[in-house]
Amino acid sequence: MFKPLEKISKKSLWKILAVIILSDGTLDKGKKYFRLVTSRENSCQHDLFKQLCLLLLNQSPNQCNTQFKSGFTGKIKDYFQSTLSSINAAEKLLTLSPSYKTTCGPMSKEEYLSCPQPSAKFLFKEKEEIKWLALQTWFDFDGSITPTFRLKNKRDKRKNKTYHYYQVQFECEIRISETNPHLVEDLRQLCLQLGLQAYLKRKKNWSGIDGIGFSKLAHTKAFIERGPLTDVTISKKSNRFFGVTKKKICLIVKDIIDDPSIKKSKYFKDLESAKEYHQKMNRYLLEKAHSP
Repeated sequence: MFKPLEKISKKSLWKILAVIILSDGTLDKGKKYFRLVTSRENSCQHDLFKQLCLLLLNQSPNQCNTQFKSGFTGKIKDYFQSTLSSINAAEKLLTLSPSYKTTCGPMSKEEYLSCPQPSAKFLFKEKEEIKWLALQTWFDFDGSITPTFRLKNKRDKRKNKTYHYYQVQFECEIRISETNPHLVEDLRQLCLQLGLQAYLKRKKNWSGIDGIGFSKLAHTKAFIERGPLTDVTISKKSNRFFGVTKKKICLIVKDIIDDPSIKKSKYFKDLESAKEYHQKMNRYLLEKAHSP
């Protein structure tokens, strides 16, 4: 059981369910069912989905392993699927967002954007506690965390002279991937309401948008102190942290930010010393992530 859900009203729980379907789910208006599909190794996310279905509808979704052809590679991939059929639930979800179709699919961009668009505005008037929970849920399903120690070549001009030096700086970006421009703007506004300075991420795709991100360490810390809800693991998209839970990476980042003995920004006069420290700290990060 996910304890954060136990003290929340049903009205707010519907909104958390809507966030899951907007991120990694589908809703079929005609057949009146909604569905969650994730990679097979992350069936823990379906436990969260199941708990919401039981709390809201006293129904358990049908769950099964399935396979789909990847739209990117054309390869058959393994997935885990949860489906619940309910006319009343589908209609309730459609009162929150007029659509749960987040990409244009076979439609042209212009045709798709002329249709009713998905929305997360139903979160804007919620209590801060629910807004945080919604953002945590979105991160759980569509989010990523990228901590690194970055080596930078710096210049400083003083009295008409240029001085070269090197900086090793700890950085950590929190991202939530989403290509729908309406949802991305709603996500950005939600972050701003929580005091997080979110910015747009760009990519060459149908919308030109790849979601939102924020990276100020104070904002990163405010988020990771809450973290994801499930024990979801990081996908193969990350060469460094594949298979590690997002929760563990959040804890490591929090420890680094809180530890005064770890300098978040360190300066060097020579490149070799900077490279040595840079490699040392990134090795430390990897060892912490993959330790038992």
